This record gives sequence, C-alpha cells and structure tokens, in this order.
Amino acid sequence: MSERRGRFLAFITFFVLSVLVTACLAYPPGEASPQQIVYLGAGGSVWLTDVEGGEAIQLADALGFEALEWAPDGQRLALVKGSPLVEDNAEIYVVDAEGGELTKVADGYAPIWSSDGQQILYVTDFSASEEGSEQSLKAFSIQDGRDTTLVTQRWISGLWPIEGVQYSADDGLIAVYVGGLEMEGFIVIVNGEGGPVWEIPDFVYGADGFSWAPDDHRLVYRDSGQPFMGGEEPSLKIVRADTGETVHALEQPAFWPRWSPEGDRIAAFSWEEGSSFRALIVDADRGQVILQSERVFGDLWNSRPVWSPDGASLLFAASHDDQMQLYVMDSGDGELHAIAEGQCPDAAWSPDGAYVALSVGEEGSREVFAVAAGGSDLHKVADGWMPRWRPVDGAQ
Repeated sequence: MSERRGRFLAFITFFVLSVLVTACLAYPPGEASPQQIVYLGAGGSVWLTDVEGGEAIQLADALGFEALEWAPDGQRLALVKGSPLVEDNAEIYVVDAEGGELTKVADGYAPIWSSDGQQILYVTDFSASEEGSEQSLKAFSIQDGRDTTLVTQRWISGLWPIEGVQYSADDGLIAVYVGGLEMEGFIVIVNGEGGPVWEIPDFVYGADGFSWAPDDHRLVYRDSGQPFMGGEEPSLKIVRADTGETVHALEQPAFWPRWSPEGDRIAAFSWEEGSSFRALIVDADRGQVILQSERVFGDLWNSRPVWSPDGASLLFAASHDDQMQLYVMDSGDGELHAIAEGQCPDAAWSPDGAYVALSVGEEGSREVFAVAAGGSDLHKVADGWMPRWRPVDGAQ
C-alpha cells in the first residue's frame, strides 16, 4: 500500500513539475505575457497591467505623455510628450517595460521602431533657419545613443509639416508623409540611409491613409486625385515603392487601407452619402473587391479597420444612436457582430487575437476595458486611455 502511494505521489510530483517547466519555457521569467496592456493614466502617466485589471505597475510619472509605441520585442516603450503640430515642441522618451529610469531620447515626435528594436525613427520639432522653418527625419540608436540625420526638409512656412513616417517590412524603405491643406498631403520614399527613392506623384489623404505590405515593398494609399481641377478621379492605388510601378488602381476611392497580416488582402472603407461607409476587402493580387459589407455604417472619419492577427476578422467602430459601436466582421463571409459600445472608442487586438482592449468615454473620464473577441467577458481594466497590448516574440 505504501509502495503504491509512493508511486502515486511520485507521478503527481512529476506531472506538476512538467507543467511548471512547460510554463516557464513558454514564458521565461522577465518575458512578456500575451495578456499585458500598457495605457495612459491621469496626467499622462504610463501604466502596465494585465487583462484582468490586476495590480498596475507605473512605468512613468504624470509628465503629460500623449502617445506611446511598443518596441517589437515588448521590452521597451517610446513615449511622446507634446506635439509641435499643436504646441511649440514635443519630446520623445524611452522606458524599460520591466521598470527603470525614464530616458529622454530627443526633441521630436512620431517615433517608430525598427523591426529589431535597436533604432527609433522620428521627426524633429520645427527649428528656424535662414530659408524658413526646418525639420529633420532622424534615427536614434538604442545601443550607443547616437542620432543620425537622414533627411532635412526646409519650408517657407510651417504649414506643411512632416506628419508621420512608416518603415517598410524589411526597414529598407521609409515612407515620409508631408501634410497639406484639407488633409491632402504627399509621400516621399527614402531608403534606410535617407537617400531619395521616389516622390509619389499623387495627393494622399491623411497621414494614416496609407500602409506598407507586410512582406515586400508594395504600398497602398488613397489617391485623392484632382477632380476639381479637371484631373483624375480619386482611386485606391497599390504601387511598388522601390520601382514607382502602379500595380493596381481601383476606381472605388476607399479610405484608410490596411494590409492583411498575410499580405494577400487589403481592408478599407468606401465613402457613402452623409460621411457613412461600407467595409471593403480587396484581393491585393487581382486588385478586385471580394467582399463588401451589406450594412452602411456611420462616421467614416473616426473609424479605422484593424485586422485580427490571423487575418480572419476586422475590428472597427461606427456611430449608432449617439454612441460608437465596436464591431467584429468576419473577413470571409462578412458576418458581423457588435462586441462593445461607448464614446470615442480606441481599440486593439491582443497578440493572440483572443481579446480586444478598448478605451471609452470623454476626455478626463475615460476607462479601459477588455472583451473577448466573441463579445463575452466585457470587464473594466483601469481608468485611462490608449490601451496597447504588449507584444510577445515580436507580435504586434
């Protein structure tokens, strides 16, 4: 009897140890969990918590931070304080996600990480020069703390700022969006060292009105055209940024195009009367619309399509009865279901696609929630806004 009991205890011990070892291998000590969320709190402070809203760890004091960007490995955060587009200047900081000293990187804004997390690309604040205002596109090295100037742009006035930059998937090319009147700007393509490659000869609508393919140098954007000047009509264009070749030009002038994770499809919103929209999915290889939502949604200007990590669903918000409704749409058959609602939602998928984090509410009283992708288990996580999931093994 005692021998059988000993064997049973030995088996239980072995089983428990096996589970613990497996867990440690899956998430070694100090590595990111797929269930962690960073968000902005009172006064622009920065906090890290888990999806259940457990104990929150403060990563940065209330210094008025307005934006944050995870490094691809989930080990660091780039934080932005202020904006030269609204105020006199902005500042970029970096903080370790496990806690540590907050380090100022530069005076500037619009930071993006290189794919290896060792470099931050950013835009400097405006500075005066003899020829007018001046801005630079710079790269900051995390390893040695050095700045490298890639591009310097001089303006006669400050009306045409650099509003955003995006790396291509391999970091080999950089798209620089220069703002203009009525959100009509243009894109300049430079290589990783700042050398000129191509200036796209079209007006592009909005600093977030374009996106890189996840696997090559294709770029998709809304060409606003020049219909009021007798020019071409608006269209959705897919181009090769390294050669300047137009791959497809769709007559349907959709807004806010986004590539699927696999790079085979593009999600966008087509304009409908009254600033409403339909959700579209385009076959990127054929340049054809393969799915269009039957339903017309409200508030085109305050919604963006977000692909789930596996490309099976789209997440977006739309107005409904003076509230914003958060929807998940199946990217195969267009099946739609609402998962949450509230004012001014800002939502993001978890790295595994199981949950959505969102913030709702008016300025000064915003709250962060989490909800399962199917719409169940809606619960409050914290008081704050701009929730962003911590990447795991480079997953965005």
